[in-house]
Amino acid sequence: MISAPLLSTSRAVHAPSGGGRLDFLDLARALAVIGMMSAHLLAPLAAVPGSSDFQGLLARAAALFAEGYPSTLFAVIGGSSLVLSTRRRLAVGDRRGAVVSALVRGLCVCVIGLVLELLPSSVMVVLVPFGLAMMITAPLLLVPSRVLVPLIAVIAVGGHPLAMAVPGRVELGTVTLLSLADPLAVLRGIVLTGQYPLITLVPYLLTGVVLMRGLLRAHRSLVLAKWSRRVAAGGVLAAALGHALPLLAGAFGHAEPGSWYMADPHTGTLGDMLATAGVAAALIGLLTGLLPADRRVHGRLSRAVRAAGAAPLTLYVGHVLLTSISLILAVVLSGGELVAMPWYVAGAGVLCVHVTLAIGLGALLAAKERRGPLEALLGRVVRRFAPNAELSSR
Repeated sequence: MISAPLLSTSRAVHAPSGGGRLDFLDLARALAVIGMMSAHLLAPLAAVPGSSDFQGLLARAAALFAEGYPSTLFAVIGGSSLVLSTRRRLAVGDRRGAVVSALVRGLCVCVIGLVLELLPSSVMVVLVPFGLAMMITAPLLLVPSRVLVPLIAVIAVGGHPLAMAVPGRVELGTVTLLSLADPLAVLRGIVLTGQYPLITLVPYLLTGVVLMRGLLRAHRSLVLAKWSRRVAAGGVLAAALGHALPLLAGAFGHAEPGSWYMADPHTGTLGDMLATAGVAAALIGLLTGLLPADRRVHGRLSRAVRAAGAAPLTLYVGHVLLTSISLILAVVLSGGELVAMPWYVAGAGVLCVHVTLAIGLGALLAAKERRGPLEALLGRVVRRFAPNAELSSR
């Protein structure tokens, strides 16, 4: 992982491509969204009594390949996007505007998440903690990477033991408006013990910040190919180490569930964070090497996937709404006693529907050269509260 100085000097940092977007980052984000869809729509099959062998296989595959990795990739890219959305402000010395714009983005994401949490759904909505993590990261955009890197390391090593030392029950769900009746439990769950705690999300976003600063610096220095190879190799090594820790501990007779060296997804252990962040970094490095920052994707399908990845908030909200509607329909049709998962609630069939709709939306946005509706709305809100900025679409 290459650190880069804070992008707030007098030298403007121009977008690597004329359109102001990085196609490889949009493709990576699209993969993250599809991965989260897979986890949400395939993993529930494991809890269905009498599931077929094929359904069980799908559930196990989703648990192996789509649990933890997509959400981590999404968070890392989220940190990278904050760098891209504030780089022009920082380049002209508008430090306050950069922080305020990131804070407003995070607050809007929180509000959307709180509304979505009111819907009945099998999806644990990540938007509230993700938005809060964006707000925490906002002022840290003013901090040099040489300070952020050791900060990431300290939180990654100490976060899980700190969470385990907090008394009280572990919050397995996410925050809803109704849960605000118990502020202490909400605070504990959001910061330390929830499904997506800030103690885990913030280091992921900061990793994305450091990676994007390094990428922009490498692009200016014409060493992007070398940077992509180093990031990909470093990510592979980190992921391998994360998965090796529990194996090494087991070899010495110390493999205890929940320990800091285990790599179970969504646990926030050192092993988990190394494994998931490593995969995210490796994928970003690989895509950067395959599709450099100054190159555009071609082909109707590729452009549709890229445009879908450029509208992650719209896709995520639409996905949650569809899963909620499907669940309500299944409960109504079953007479209130849902004992099996219909194809439109969980399984490969409904996953294909969600992915097809996502790519279809991407094709429409690409053809019209427009942003996602929620992304466009978010951009207008940011410009309202942090004006006088000519920013890219990120």
